Amino acid sequence: MDDEVGATTRLQLRLDAPAERWTDAFPVGNGRLGAMVHGGTAHELVQVNDDTCWSGAPLDGPPRPVGPLGDDDPPAVVERSRARLAAGDPLGAEREVQRLQTGWSQAYQPLVDVELDHPAAAGDDGYRRVLDLGRGVVTTTWRAADGTPWRQDVRVSHPDRALLLERASLPVVASPGAAAPGGGGAASPGPVPAGAGAAPHDVRVRLASRHPWAVAPTSAHRGSADDPGRAHAVLRAAVDLPSDVLPHHSGEPDLVTYGGRAVHAGVAVAVLADGPGATVDVADGEVNVRGAGRVRVVLTTATDHDVAAGTLHGDRSRVAAEARAALDAALADLDGLPARQEADHGALMGRVELDLRAPGEDPPTAGADGPGPVPDLPLDARLLRHAHGAPDPHLAVLAFQYGRHLTVSGSRPGTLPLNLQGIWNPHVQPPWNANYTININTEMNYWPTLVGDLAECHEPLLAWLDRLAAAGEATARTLHGARGWVAHHNSDAWCFTGPTGRGRDSVSWSWWPFGGVWLARHVVDHHDWTGDDDALRRHWSVVRGAALFVLDTLVELPDDSLGTAPATSPEHHYLLPDGRPAAAGVSTTSDLAMARDLLDHVRRLAPVVGERDEDLLAAVDGALDRLPTERVAPDGRLAEWSADVPDAEPAHRHQSHLYRVFPGTSIDPDAAPALATAARRTLDARGPDSTGWSLAWRLALRARLRDPDGVTALVTAFLHPVDADPADLPPAAAPAAERGGVYRSLLCAHPPFQIDGNLGFTAGLAEALVQAHRRGPDGVREVHLLPALPAAWPSGRVRGLRLRGGLRLVDLAWRDGRVVRAVLAAERRVVVDVREGAERRQVVVRPGEPTVAVG
Repeated sequence: MDDEVGATTRLQLRLDAPAERWTDAFPVGNGRLGAMVHGGTAHELVQVNDDTCWSGAPLDGPPRPVGPLGDDDPPAVVERSRARLAAGDPLGAEREVQRLQTGWSQAYQPLVDVELDHPAAAGDDGYRRVLDLGRGVVTTTWRAADGTPWRQDVRVSHPDRALLLERASLPVVASPGAAAPGGGGAASPGPVPAGAGAAPHDVRVRLASRHPWAVAPTSAHRGSADDPGRAHAVLRAAVDLPSDVLPHHSGEPDLVTYGGRAVHAGVAVAVLADGPGATVDVADGEVNVRGAGRVRVVLTTATDHDVAAGTLHGDRSRVAAEARAALDAALADLDGLPARQEADHGALMGRVELDLRAPGEDPPTAGADGPGPVPDLPLDARLLRHAHGAPDPHLAVLAFQYGRHLTVSGSRPGTLPLNLQGIWNPHVQPPWNANYTININTEMNYWPTLVGDLAECHEPLLAWLDRLAAAGEATARTLHGARGWVAHHNSDAWCFTGPTGRGRDSVSWSWWPFGGVWLARHVVDHHDWTGDDDALRRHWSVVRGAALFVLDTLVELPDDSLGTAPATSPEHHYLLPDGRPAAAGVSTTSDLAMARDLLDHVRRLAPVVGERDEDLLAAVDGALDRLPTERVAPDGRLAEWSADVPDAEPAHRHQSHLYRVFPGTSIDPDAAPALATAARRTLDARGPDSTGWSLAWRLALRARLRDPDGVTALVTAFLHPVDADPADLPPAAAPAAERGGVYRSLLCAHPPFQIDGNLGFTAGLAEALVQAHRRGPDGVREVHLLPALPAAWPSGRVRGLRLRGGLRLVDLAWRDGRVVRAVLAAERRVVVDVREGAERRQVVVRPGEPTVAVG
């Protein structure tokens, strides 16, 4: 393997070829607009999403079961299912609740592609495509066949609500060594210059869409700009999105339907050409640029989807006017857009810094600018080297910061939450509809926001939860006969809350009424990290309503304990004595763990919000007294089912029964040592490989269990390059088709692409460096430094992580596996117990006074 090391130190993802597949492209975004940049030279493709673009429309009432129900209402069907379980007929119980399946959630949609044809720029000499995580910009540099150096930047500005693509020829330099595009150095920051010094070229720009045009691209303006050396044209276009999209696995005919009530989206695009004599012309909806040294493409969008209310206003003229108004606003100071975009993105990304060093490398020093030397190789080559055992801790740094970049780029106040693919999707029928899968994936999307000091990026989830809870009240009442609210395992922009399927689909995923219970934890976590009492009060109905649902659906069992029935462990099965798989049972461990966790938080936080419903609090206390806790199975694992039955899939990707290890906070080696040991044995039994997102979850679990060797193994497994030639990879126990990991772009591979793994990895790595979930018997919060530090990172430094209890880790540096400096800060006075291994010291952190806890 090539061991060449260069001096690149920025947070850059680099590939040395244009994208051949969508997963090779690099993502940028502003929360609302997402773009995948392919980096072509003669032909560039920028695939664009708008996060308000979903199939379907607002729901017209609670979900309706497919039936047949007979003479019973849905709650009576649930009782029939319980009766079959009591009679020892779990498959009969499953057939009953299959009657309550209510169809499918809708699908996140692509909007348009921006295509740029530039034949004269064809060439691959010195090609380099870089996503700068700190700036949020994709820069492509190369030399055309005629020797002309070119540079292209693509960014999406949050302040300007616009996408900007800039492509320019640059002056030819004597040596192809450093600053000029096509050279061997990293792409330099800053705006693309106007293109003096090279021959002008001709470019064609057009829009394409996977949907039928409602308004085909047409000229909205053409003429010279104010600058005599610049010409420009404006296109407008519009699409009507599908009124219904069924998932591939539904087995239904007519998977995509157009023509009903649906989102209407408008696009406005300006093409500006710089250079003496540059001209633009619009023909057949395409912009032809001639004689330009620099071309800029600006794109804005608007839809009739109000995400705050979950409604469609239907005013097409208003949509067109809003798209054009956003474009005009961006054009008003287009030269200043790059600086505004980079300042906005950089302000969020710059809050947290991470530097990891391999054995034998010099430790980071105070005042050092960025990480140490990293391999001067593209990502695909680095991933291959890493798979063969070459140390490259900077890959973990990139993966950690990539999760934060995707959060900043995909989730901002006023947007919808990140879906299975974030805000990036090219498919009308994406895998699993790119929906909100709320039995782990949506929750994992938001694990890094708080610890990664991106609390404002958490707000879209909390706002959507308010709407989801309101929609789920009717579902709880009509399907379960319960108070509060419920959501099952899938949802979407329209707050679908019913069990998915058409009466014949697997209960293992369809019948899981604990989506709201898990999601409510995010309201709790937001308060635990930020101490924002007002936010907790605003969203308390989410927590309270989920608790009411749990209290109303718990059932008394023969031993006088409380449990759930019918219960499932998400997407998993056990084996019946005759070898058939079954999903339904009584009181799965995950149900009981999530119920206990939620009710504990209701009791703890009730005084903060002024909850005065004494009947509710008494019911919470009574349920907590009667809920069983986790148990250790005879084989030493933490039991997943209420009976000792064999797993249908021993290496199953879900590990929901470990919920109170992570994201919960109740099981760790100190609080519950026997259960923590059983949890480790569970993970051991699950095996070393799984889907990409499951590996990220297991990383967080191993970190919480203080298992540095497990953390090391899972970092390696997560960074497995799934798109590499298997012949180039070392032998592995699992077949290549069964291994998750990452694509060459570092996007997480289930496979296929799911963004949750990228985000879960960020949270899991942070968990290995610092934990602050525990309180001692005296109520003092423990800050545990380096609880699961891998031996592969003996020295390093992290700055800016946010911790529970309103704490901030201003600085944490370590050398040879021992902390040499730790600095904490807080917005209010707090006493903390700082721990490293068995050593402890108590410190007082006062507001406005960073406190040196170690060093």
